[in-house]
Amino acid sequence: MKSMNSTDGKGKKRIFILLGMVMMLCYFAIFGVIWLLMTTSSQELRQVMMTGFAALFVCTFLLMGAGLTFLVIGLLRRSASPVVQKIGRNIVDFFYPMTMWVGRLFGVSKEEIEDSYIKINNQMTVSQDRKYRPEEILILAPHCLQNTNCPHKITIDVQNCHRCGKCSVAGLLDIAEETGVNLVVASGGTFARKLAKEYQPKAIVAIACERDLTSGIKDMNAQHIPVVGVLNERPNGPCYNTTVQICKVRQALAEFIE
Repeated sequence: MKSMNSTDGKGKKRIFILLGMVMMLCYFAIFGVIWLLMTTSSQELRQVMMTGFAALFVCTFLLMGAGLTFLVIGLLRRSASPVVQKIGRNIVDFFYPMTMWVGRLFGVSKEEIEDSYIKINNQMTVSQDRKYRPEEILILAPHCLQNTNCPHKITIDVQNCHRCGKCSVAGLLDIAEETGVNLVVASGGTFARKLAKEYQPKAIVAIACERDLTSGIKDMNAQHIPVVGVLNERPNGPCYNTTVQICKVRQALAEFIE
């Protein structure tokens, strides 16, 4: 079975790292402008400001550079140390809002950056090489996977699915029954968080679009719950009769299950 740590999507992982490097250059330019402005002050004030500014610049630049280095190490090594993993995750969350800003400047779409963030998260999660019992794992799926013409409400109980084959839910149920993991279908991000709190899983395989996956991964990271994200496919547009490749869900689950 192909690993989540494979070269698939490697280029997309680089988007986040490259934007982080561009952001460092932007910081460098901003500090340079401020430095020039300070040279117009009086000699005494200029000396104090330049000393403080130089110290701030060096510390900030070193921290950002070290953070990116730890992130790259964490991505390159299959089993990076917990310290490297923690620093890498912190730097990813620190850079995320700023990479969005830099991405807009360079014409990189929000979805591409979110996709890069998800792939980096997946690889870092897989690198932890932690295994869990099936009952400790939750597959969290979005309601938009269900065919819109289906009369059966599966957000209350996914077992209400009649497995007609018109959507991906039947395939997810097969996985849940084969492996013994929990499967729930959420009608939105708020409900998904409620279900995660209710089931209290130790690991989650989440299926969603880029925006919802990014938001959910951040929330679960804050609670120290590892997440592997699987993007849904939207042949009919967002939130309408979406699908997911069942093989990718199996692949993600295989990284967790003992």
